[in-house]
Amino acid sequence: MAEHDLVIADGRIVDGCGNPWFRGDVGVRGRRVTAIGPPGSLRGRRVIDAADRYVTPGFVDPHTHSDLSILAYPLAQSAVYQGVTTHVTGNCGMGPAPVVERFRDDLRREWDYYWRADVDWSWRSFASYLRTIEARGAAINIAPLVGHGALRIGAMGYAERAATPKELAAMRRLLAEGMRAGAHGLSTGLVYPPGCFADTAEIVALCEVVAAYRGIYTSHIRGERETILAAVAEAIAIGCATGVPVEVSHNAPKWGAGEEAKANLELAEAARREGLDVTVDNDSHTDLAPRLSRALPQQVIDLEHEPLMALLGDPGERVNLRRTAESDELPGAGYTGLVKHGRFDRIVVLHAPKQPHLRGQTVAAIAATRGADAFDTFLDLIVEEEDQIVGIFDYIDEAEIRRLLSHPLVMVCSDGLVMPPVEELDDPGLYWPCSYGEYPGILERYVRDEPLLRLEEAIRKMTSFPAQRFGLLDRGVLRPGLAADLLVFDLDRLRDRATNPYPHSFPFANIPHGYAEGMDFVLVNGAVVVDDGEHTGAAPGRVLRHGRG
Repeated sequence: MAEHDLVIADGRIVDGCGNPWFRGDVGVRGRRVTAIGPPGSLRGRRVIDAADRYVTPGFVDPHTHSDLSILAYPLAQSAVYQGVTTHVTGNCGMGPAPVVERFRDDLRREWDYYWRADVDWSWRSFASYLRTIEARGAAINIAPLVGHGALRIGAMGYAERAATPKELAAMRRLLAEGMRAGAHGLSTGLVYPPGCFADTAEIVALCEVVAAYRGIYTSHIRGERETILAAVAEAIAIGCATGVPVEVSHNAPKWGAGEEAKANLELAEAARREGLDVTVDNDSHTDLAPRLSRALPQQVIDLEHEPLMALLGDPGERVNLRRTAESDELPGAGYTGLVKHGRFDRIVVLHAPKQPHLRGQTVAAIAATRGADAFDTFLDLIVEEEDQIVGIFDYIDEAEIRRLLSHPLVMVCSDGLVMPPVEELDDPGLYWPCSYGEYPGILERYVRDEPLLRLEEAIRKMTSFPAQRFGLLDRGVLRPGLAADLLVFDLDRLRDRATNPYPHSFPFANIPHGYAEGMDFVLVNGAVVVDDGEHTGAAPGRVLRHGRG
């Protein structure tokens, strides 16, 4: 009997395809699964006794923003401790490459808000960016997308207008270079500058390039509240016009969406009946914690500091800003709906460096204490805190999370990123629970404690579904010959230790950044990265290029 490098013995095998679990042994040699057999049938130089725990493929996270943080924190503890072995990056139109020298500072400024990781930005092309990741090494696999924002900045900076034919040609050329380098497709973020300034025709022209390389189009769509149906329809129309598969990103309708909460999924179902490949991803969190200024209208949020402070200090501009914020003229990210509808009772201060006593209070409560209008108080806080005030926006109805997670066209994502090791976190304005506990949290809450999904269906949504979607056909399924990205965990001990401490009533609590518990063993490309709950320091991850495995 052939000996394997490693055998995971006597586990409950969940193959990733939705099939019922079965008991067996899994053999690994090199980077591949080499055999699956009955309990006790395989021999290995090392044997991990699964002891009736679950053995599954590693989780594939289809929507992350780890593009820069994977370079700063290559051991990816926040990901591997929750069983995630692959991150799809470049989402929401955000990409760190290509870097066009003329607009280099603009591209870096786009990333400064989201991640101030200490990286050298030495690359210029998409190909050299991927080589930088490979040279640095990583504990997880990276499957990249090209971000539309990076293309637009490279061609025209933050110009608030339609692209000229010359600029569009430059974007198409840069996109083609990225696709040849191994990108899996194009992503857009149509509620953020600069993507929000692009019309549908621009995206269609770019997706024609994606279609030529048989890639995918993913989109943080143009509207997430009153305009969600038009926004989903736009994404579908782009797919129809070009033939590219369409992935609608983190598509939970926000508070106040009403019947449209159900209709957006019906649009995807109807498109599939007509032959268009449309699917959806979503995370399980109902909140996000941006700076308060990120909830202002689109034409304002890309302003640099001094112009923003001047605008908010002008009474006349405030009137115009309020009119725009309360209209449907420029639909923003989902959390902007709380400002539009005056739901300042659902915005709680997480970080106010100059006024720390405000932490844990809602904007509505602060306004009441001051005897002031809530919208004006919202703007006053931005000015008083020099735009460093961060708020938790509780903007999604949990019932919609449950509706989405249970739908067969919806896969699981985190919308998070590789984070610093917990012991290095020192920024009180950081709030990324999805980056630490998304996957164990879903298994804990929606499989074990409040059953919404069968375990096997939840695993399918975390493994084979996203892997198939992005063409990672050697991952996400537990079969001989496929990549040995594997997990061993005890469902009864899984625990998300990064749960939102401010649900609805917003009780004051510590910032929830803690590693998930219960993920006992994690293998990436056959190497043990988490060994009996401890990170080994191994970095066996690979850049997974489109069409090349």
